[in-house]
Amino acid sequence: MTNLLALARGGIAAFFAWWLGELAGLVPPRFRQTSRRERRGAVLAFDRTETTVLERTAEGERALGSVAGGDPDHDRRLSELLKQARRRGRAVTIRLSGELGLRKVLDLPLAAREDLEQMLRLEMDRLTPFRADEVYFAHRVLGSDAQARRLSVELQLAPRREVERALESAQSIGVVPATVQLAAGGLDAPLNLLAGESGQRAREGRLNRALALLALALAIAAVAIPLQRQRATLAELEAEVAAARAQAEESLALRERLDRLTKSAEFLVADKTRQPMVVAVLAELTRLVPDQAYIIQLGLHDGMVELHGYARTASDLIGVLEQSPLFRAPQFRSPVTQDPRSGTERFHVSVELTSEEDG
Repeated sequence: MTNLLALARGGIAAFFAWWLGELAGLVPPRFRQTSRRERRGAVLAFDRTETTVLERTAEGERALGSVAGGDPDHDRRLSELLKQARRRGRAVTIRLSGELGLRKVLDLPLAAREDLEQMLRLEMDRLTPFRADEVYFAHRVLGSDAQARRLSVELQLAPRREVERALESAQSIGVVPATVQLAAGGLDAPLNLLAGESGQRAREGRLNRALALLALALAIAAVAIPLQRQRATLAELEAEVAAARAQAEESLALRERLDRLTKSAEFLVADKTRQPMVVAVLAELTRLVPDQAYIIQLGLHDGMVELHGYARTASDLIGVLEQSPLFRAPQFRSPVTQDPRSGTERFHVSVELTSEEDG
């Protein structure tokens, strides 16, 4: 019951934080700086190993303490630290460390400004190492060059699994934050990575309203235009035909671009088929790795396999992996360390995958 009440209070606080943030966007920049300095609240700063609680006041931010991710009393300690900063129902912000996300400045055509968010969603896998459904992202326009017809856009993103891990950790202590930021040096105003999710829904709502207004305008025009103004109607139709012709030419250009992208995709698929299948890699590792060794983490990317695990004698793995026709050039990526509890050696080994061309 206590957690439900805390979640309800957190949800109300999150709503007001979002509402005030939307109103703040209407304030001119020269006045917005003053309100930003006066803003108060709490910050949950997440990195790969620990969570730090900071209190944000008019004078700046003050760290109240940190809790390690593996602490068995993690939620209770984090809740106690947060109570020191959340006085009088102040808002809570989640801040992810810079290494958990990506900040990138993009140079785009000026025409992309008309529907910038949708363009970023469609081109996310080309502009970044991620697909749009794998990340939370936000953006802002830094500037434009009308003469060169170019647009400078700042893109900030974080993997969806990292953002949702932080949100789940906050909700486990009764906090529903409305803002998730990416910490990065030199940022005057970090962006809210949750804005893109609500922005997508808002964009669809605006489109529906625009279509309804368009239908209403067409109905009024059909009733209001007299039949005797056929010449004016003909001129309007000619203008529409010209616009349709321009759209048709633009569609042809888009079709050519789609053909180029299709050819690129076919090349990537062909390149991928030259690499061994994941199932084959797993089967070969299962066959080669001895019983006294075990793997706790396996990564497969760009024709490279990385293995993390423990073995009685880690150096024996190099010789075992060299025996397979599926692998080549096995090597240690970091020094072998001794685990005093199990008496085994912890290793990090990488090995390249052979391709059909190598065979």
